[in-house]
Amino acid sequence: MKDKKIFNFEELYHAYLLVGDREYWREILKQELKKNLKIENLSSCPDIFWQSYDSFGIKDSHGLIEKESRKSFSGSGRFFVLEINSATPEAQNALLKTFEEPIPDTHFFIIARSAEIFLPTVRSRMMVMNVGGNLEAKPPSGGGTEVVSRVARSDFGEAEKRASNFLKLDLPDRLEFLQKEFLKNKDKSKSEIIDFVIDLEKALRAGIEMRKITKDEELSLHELEKSRRYLENPRSSNRLILEHLAFILPN
Repeated sequence: MKDKKIFNFEELYHAYLLVGDREYWREILKQELKKNLKIENLSSCPDIFWQSYDSFGIKDSHGLIEKESRKSFSGSGRFFVLEINSATPEAQNALLKTFEEPIPDTHFFIIARSAEIFLPTVRSRMMVMNVGGNLEAKPPSGGGTEVVSRVARSDFGEAEKRASNFLKLDLPDRLEFLQKEFLKNKDKSKSEIIDFVIDLEKALRAGIEMRKITKDEELSLHELEKSRRYLENPRSSNRLILEHLAFILPN
């Protein structure tokens, strides 16, 4: 990935919600943190906290608030990078005051596949940035209005292409694909499976003329949205949900 300047470290906003491809945002943040903090090993910097959560709960929220209260070691500020798959309402409400009354030189970068997993009141306190498009980023207004910005990505179509190819497969090949890519591979996280379901929805929508949408197409989109919400539950069965989609989605 070529170096891209997405964030202005001279005028960083307190909290960013980075929506879309996780690997893209990881690489962007690694590049820009290393460059602006003049360090090579991010894990050795005491001012950087980087953590992934399948489910961000109230204990995680309280721990984060406690960490935020500590002073910067280097004097360059403190940076929290949180990769969140889902978050409980209680945890989000606990963080709300942190976003409303930010500690100077403390910055949050929250990476998520969708902004919809966060409460509107929480989203309104963050600058929301999506992968895709090239709109200029602007911080939320003083009234708390959510502002969504988009950043370009040259390889953004690869994930949707994989999803589109999946939709063209017959049932046995779909099941074989799911087994190989997600069910047999223990390293695949639930968040990666959710990303794939989101890509399936994008690929399906791309082939639908919304003015002439059929009942079957409308049902398929509804099933994808419902499956995504089921997957947000850490206890849900990846196999049952994916195999259900393999059976019901149109070719």
